[in-house]
Amino acid sequence: MLLLRRSDLDEAARKGIDRIRNATGRADRMIGDLLDFTQARLGGGIPIHRKPADLNELVRVVVEEVRLANPGRRIDVTTVGSGAGEWDTDRLAQVVTNLLSNALRYGAEDAPVRVETRAEDGVLELNVHNAGEPIHPDVLPILFQPMKRGTGREQATTRGLGLGLYIVDRIVHAHEGTVTVKSSAEEGTTFSVRIPRHAGRHA
Repeated sequence: MLLLRRSDLDEAARKGIDRIRNATGRADRMIGDLLDFTQARLGGGIPIHRKPADLNELVRVVVEEVRLANPGRRIDVTTVGSGAGEWDTDRLAQVVTNLLSNALRYGAEDAPVRVETRAEDGVLELNVHNAGEPIHPDVLPILFQPMKRGTGREQATTRGLGLGLYIVDRIVHAHEGTVTVKSSAEEGTTFSVRIPRHAGRHA
């Protein structure tokens, strides 16, 4: 926001602007999630429009945007191999944003979130990892279902509709890909997305 660039703002004013920005962002995400949910459930899936693009560059841009919104958190990025392919960049930006937001929300605040892209034969893999409390085993089977929330202390404090991971799953599915999660106390939580570079080549 332009107001945050002013040099005459005191700390209280900055915090107030941050609260307004965060509330506005939450409202925008909820509206967008509801529209996507309706499209996915009633419209036969989330439509995508592929075009040539570099997914590695897309990830770096999204990570920088998320960093600006979370100045106290560390996000490390690693890219291995080419990110070239045919993607719906707007939709995949949603995937990266949702997974990053999820990792920052539930991950340990004193540990970095790690984002990695890795090229394989005809497939690109995206991994988003956070340390901290693992996902409860009872939640794992329903994690990508809509309107499902976690258990424990985060359930009471997290605001949202429980649609973010469902939308991630539907966008990845529309790209003919897969999304999986591994979570343990020892190794943390990693969401892994695998998508083919071109339509008609299954991951």
